[in-house]
Amino acid sequence: MSNDSPTPPPMAKSNAPLYQSAFVKKCHTLIALGHGRLSASLRTAQETEITGELVREIRAVLQHDAAPGWMAHFYVADDPPQNAPNRLGKARRRVDIEFERGGQRGSRPRLHYEAKRLYRPGSVSDYLGAEGLGLFVAGEYASMQDVGGMIGYVQSDEPEMWVEKIRSALAADPARFGLRLPPGLVAVYLSASLELTQLSHHDRIAVGRPIAIYHTFLRF
Repeated sequence: MSNDSPTPPPMAKSNAPLYQSAFVKKCHTLIALGHGRLSASLRTAQETEITGELVREIRAVLQHDAAPGWMAHFYVADDPPQNAPNRLGKARRRVDIEFERGGQRGSRPRLHYEAKRLYRPGSVSDYLGAEGLGLFVAGEYASMQDVGGMIGYVQSDEPEMWVEKIRSALAADPARFGLRLPPGLVAVYLSASLELTQLSHHDRIAVGRPIAIYHTFLRF
């Protein structure tokens, strides 16, 4: 009996991490470019206002006549609903930002971001809580992906201070966040203008697969 199913390229599986890494890096490049176009008036704006403007500027970058060829395959959405078991219609969760790469058959790479303002003492709890990082750890977001992202909109103090506060809070209760130790929260380089990007790895019991979370901090 013949098998008509296409045979994947021999290196396709082994190259998957490289393709994923390139996709994540390009998403961060788009975030950096969009952030660079934002107005300073957003320094006291609400999260939904900032997110809407950030996505609008990223789209402007993607649609610019001088955009490099790779951008033609990238799409970005603001507040798209996410399909998940036991959540239908209006009950579906809505991720803040979703990147998608098209131009290919089969499953398309996606990267989900949850954004939180960092502006008051309780901001770290908001960032790491059930409506922040917890959405990824619980599998509400990116249940079918191996990577996700958090964005901190820094509206007070310095980004470095928020990085240290978040690192300390994660290390103080790693079991709560499914945090893998070591390495915990570590610095990674993805864009020259996003020099404080961090990476953490989390186990997700409800999903049965871990997730890598990129933490990006945007100064306002």
